[in-house]
Amino acid sequence: MKSRTIFITAAVTLTLGLGIVAAQEAGRGAGAGRGGGGGRGRGGIPAPIKITIPAFGDGGMIPAKYGCSNGTNANISPAIQFSGAPEGTQTYALILHDPDVAIGGDDVLHWAIFNIPVSATGLPENVPAKATLEDGATQINNIGGSIGYFNPCPPPPTTHHYMFEMYALDTKLEPAPASRADLLKAMNGHIKAKGVYFGVFHQ
Repeated sequence: MKSRTIFITAAVTLTLGLGIVAAQEAGRGAGAGRGGGGGRGRGGIPAPIKITIPAFGDGGMIPAKYGCSNGTNANISPAIQFSGAPEGTQTYALILHDPDVAIGGDDVLHWAIFNIPVSATGLPENVPAKATLEDGATQINNIGGSIGYFNPCPPPPTTHHYMFEMYALDTKLEPAPASRADLLKAMNGHIKAKGVYFGVFHQ
């Protein structure tokens, strides 16, 4: 009787163990299916856009050339390289903002450029301060009330963080949004992937 009980217990334990293994394998298979191709990661989460700014490393100090010196604004944007957009991407959008400041509930917008062609692999240094560029990319007003890039210029002696957020979109934004709020609203539901790169600046 005792040996029979031991046998039944072992059989139940083996069956449960096999069931757990099968469930784990099925879960891994499903995850691999969702993440296969198109730049998607584990569990169907898109891999981030890869961003490189040759002038400074991710999290590094932004050179004075791309900031301000003694309150003088040159507004020269750094060259930016990006890659890794998933299948179905039609355009890119870039938002540069300073999250260390809150004005009326919003932080500071330093640059917003969108409808960047999917064929682009980067932005050159010193992007022209024009609403519409030759390749169709569009820029809107920054915190300074001007078109295009507005350089970092925190009041001394503070140090601020500047976030470069690159978005891969499945559409071209038409009509072109006229403000940051309109841009974020227009992008809603069309973001296929995103990447973030940041630098710090102080005078």
